[in-house]
Amino acid sequence: MTLRLQSAVEGNLPILAEMNKQLIEDEKSSNPMGMKELEERMRQFFEDWEIDLIMKEDNVVGYVLYQYQGETYNSEERQVYIRQYFIRRECRKMGYGIAGIELFKKTRLKDVKRIEIDVLETNPDGKRFWNKAGFKPYYTNMRMET
Repeated sequence: MTLRLQSAVEGNLPILAEMNKQLIEDEKSSNPMGMKELEERMRQFFEDWEIDLIMKEDNVVGYVLYQYQGETYNSEERQVYIRQYFIRRECRKMGYGIAGIELFKKTRLKDVKRIEIDVLETNPDGKRFWNKAGFKPYYTNMRMET
């Protein structure tokens, strides 16, 4: 399986918004945004975030939205926060998810000490995936609606 990462450009906004909508649905997120709002949201991410398409030949398999940051306790070291990682539904259960993470680590994280992610409690499939990819729980964020 040969995957490659390709930096996303504004011309990719429609497919990024479509995948982000599916991610929101899969996570059972409370995010109410429609397609136009999601496209604008993705456009804004281009300002401070990196977005890579995960490609198999000329087909988009998924994407990763991430940001390089200073490590919390040692600003000399870098870490990456992955805000969104998504493999298209029709491309799942084929090994692309783990292969995409491995490719991401190998090509984008040469001087990075740590990768951080957040996984919604409403997304048990996502938690299983990230555990399989080698991530371990670090903290629990709790919320109360009033």
